[in-house]
Amino acid sequence: MTTLPLYRQIANRLREEVAACKPSERLTSETALAASWGVSRFTVAKAVEELVAEGLVVRRQGAGTFVASTPLRKQPGILMSFTEAVGAAGRVASHELLSFEQWPGHATPPFEVEGAAVVMDRLRCVDGTPVARHNSVVPQDVVERTGLTKDICARTDFSFYRFLSDRGCPVASATERLNARMATPDECTILALSPDSVVIVVYRQSFDAEGRVLDMVEAVYDARRYYYETKLVRATAPDPAIGLSDDGTAHIPPGTGGPGLDLGHGSPPPRRRRARRRRE
Repeated sequence: MTTLPLYRQIANRLREEVAACKPSERLTSETALAASWGVSRFTVAKAVEELVAEGLVVRRQGAGTFVASTPLRKQPGILMSFTEAVGAAGRVASHELLSFEQWPGHATPPFEVEGAAVVMDRLRCVDGTPVARHNSVVPQDVVERTGLTKDICARTDFSFYRFLSDRGCPVASATERLNARMATPDECTILALSPDSVVIVVYRQSFDAEGRVLDMVEAVYDARRYYYETKLVRATAPDPAIGLSDDGTAHIPPGTGGPGLDLGHGSPPPRRRRARRRRE
């Protein structure tokens, strides 16, 4: 039987400790762990690094190692705002307004802008910990109809979906697409990520009951703080929705390809483009 390296044994024991702790609870110090296991601080640090990489714990300079917050859970088919999703998990959502600018401005919108719009860039937090950056484009007519202002957006308890509903423009539906990529230097700074970190990017367009666009957002999440959960059912009978034939062959229509897969049928995620000023 192969014996696990000591740092792996320590990491496994720490996972058990983390499972029994609450978020933000401090773990046993590395010095105490090294003494109890009879190993060097280097060995313990290597074990802790495994848990840091898995998003189970976070290190705070000069304070120690603490249990990380539970990742934000996203269930497809249920349209919820960030504030609603965090609240449903029994946590507290807040945000910091990074910019609120009329386009053309200094901010770069995450979507092609065809007309006048406002770019709303926000840092989203769970229990005070930054977990995402939401860069939204709101059409000017929505801004004017609802009376959206920078001061309103700057409120720490501001929820855009709730605001739209209160102003008579509730969100009825949305389209969403996810992809993973390396974090940009700017995102690493804002979200306190290491230079080689991966982020999950959610592109969402929200619509009212008449199909008019209410907002377009590029939501960038620390991959350790976000996961996507869905239920898949395998069809066993001819299904016109997915093109399943009598012999069981699936004919996937263009624009699909399954969760997280783009087999050359779907269009690429929206690119960052500078909107052009309309000629007078």
